[in-house]
Amino acid sequence: MKLDEYEGKMQRMIDDDETYLKINRDPTAGYQKRNNNFAKRLADLKLIDRVTERRMKTYKATAPRIYGAPKPHKEGLPLRPVVPCMTSPSYTLSQYVGKIIQKSITGKYDATDSFTFCEYINSVQLPPDYVLISFDVVSLFTCIPKDLVIRDVINNWENIKQHTDINLDLFLEMTEFCIDCSYFRFKGQFYQQVFGTAMGNPLSPTIADLVMETLLDNVVTRVSFPFPVLKKYVDDLMLAVPKDKIEEVRTIFNSYHDKIQFTVEVEQEGKIPFLNLLLVRQSDQTIKTEWYIKPIASGRFLNYHSAHSTKQKVNVANNFIHRVKTFSTNVEPSATRDIIFIQLKWNDYPTAMINRLIDRSRERQVNTTNDDVTSSEEIIYRSIVHVGQLSGNIQKVLRKDYPNVTISSKNAKTVGNLLPPVKDVVDKNSRSNVIYNIPCANCSACYVGMTSNKLQTRISCHRSCSNRLENMWDQGKTTEDVEVAQLRERTALLDHSAANHHVFAFDRTRIVDASLKKQNLHILETCHIINTPNTVNKRSDTDNLSNTYAGVLHTLKNNTRSQVVQQANESVQQELTQSE
Repeated sequence: MKLDEYEGKMQRMIDDDETYLKINRDPTAGYQKRNNNFAKRLADLKLIDRVTERRMKTYKATAPRIYGAPKPHKEGLPLRPVVPCMTSPSYTLSQYVGKIIQKSITGKYDATDSFTFCEYINSVQLPPDYVLISFDVVSLFTCIPKDLVIRDVINNWENIKQHTDINLDLFLEMTEFCIDCSYFRFKGQFYQQVFGTAMGNPLSPTIADLVMETLLDNVVTRVSFPFPVLKKYVDDLMLAVPKDKIEEVRTIFNSYHDKIQFTVEVEQEGKIPFLNLLLVRQSDQTIKTEWYIKPIASGRFLNYHSAHSTKQKVNVANNFIHRVKTFSTNVEPSATRDIIFIQLKWNDYPTAMINRLIDRSRERQVNTTNDDVTSSEEIIYRSIVHVGQLSGNIQKVLRKDYPNVTISSKNAKTVGNLLPPVKDVVDKNSRSNVIYNIPCANCSACYVGMTSNKLQTRISCHRSCSNRLENMWDQGKTTEDVEVAQLRERTALLDHSAANHHVFAFDRTRIVDASLKKQNLHILETCHIINTPNTVNKRSDTDNLSNTYAGVLHTLKNNTRSQVVQQANESVQQELTQSE
């Protein structure tokens, strides 16, 4: 949609004063302090160890930034509010509380995925005069009242306390804090969510699961007949009820809480969709299934001409074939084959490949021996950018010496790269886990550094040390003094300043790279130090990393430089040819 249309829909949505409240300042610092106090209290009470306490605390939190995910299957293309909370103060604490609650939920009504539900529903035979209906909660996450969550936690405490030594009062206090810490920023303005929970908060799915299971337990005790089918997937329910009891069931569901309301869909001509399945009730009241996609579906998935590895394309096709065949218990094999062929052909897969993969799928059996791993080493998963044949050659080289490392390919260019960002841009100084570049104000040199803290915190440290050095010059000290020598050893930036009496332009600091994974920062920093001309960084800044990854470097050096360059040139030329 157009950007102005998107922003208009977002603004109208967050102008709902029953759900969101505009606040005048950023509450991050206050929430961060309360979060760290909870972590300290848990550690002082010996409820968590000091390692967990350090992981739970944060000093670099930033306000989450809301965005809207379109609901293409709904009329008018409404937006679903999503608040990614990875940078929020209570993210780790919310995960901790959520895991405790999740262990207490039995999941007796859960349909874990389409495959297990397909296996279950194909074994069901309904009583006479029963029909299939589905219920859908209207905006579940934003409609769960905090008081209902607290009530369900208290009522379920006998089960929850089996998985924690935290007392009820402290646990309720933590749960309330994690729910209250639902705030975000949109177009520079801060908002507090005053009702419901945010989609993006790691606690939200768990408390939604708890509320839904408690609700279903309540409904089962209130109806006057059994449910031969009662399954849920998040906020979608599939039920089998007597055809003259549909309104009664809907009334019972909607009377549980005035904020949690359900819409109902009744089977049409014995058919009703659920997940990726179309459930078809037979004349003998048994249920068969068909592979199902919504009418609005484009039918597109990974195109055969896309710049991905052939292995990925084959896996996409194989998974699609397996899915369609497994779900199509109400379809003749020839018709199933036609469905598979049409869909794959629509995405430009070659006819010969389609036929070969379909034929192989008949012979393929699920290998159940994968769990018996002979190696005691843990499997490590990593990904590299796909560049023609070069990525495959690197994988082959590494596989010989690192059999416990599984490497996959990923694309550098994604749809997200082509579209403008809709979330608020984080201020440069508030970003963390970055590689930064500080130019010298007196020459062409620069300093490359990394920090997992906020950039402004790291720059303040550099600036403080530089001011301390300036004060030493003012006091008449020289490079021969012990204090100056000790200060020079701290960073290459200070060494350059002391040796040349230069100053660095901290206000011109720029971010050159970033990574959500802290362990990647050392590698990225080394790459930028090596590839940045006139850097003041010392050789020792890269030696430690080189020693750590000496085995990988040795493996790669076994392929001569000319071979690697030749492979790279061939890969780039191939990519250019495909693009043309």
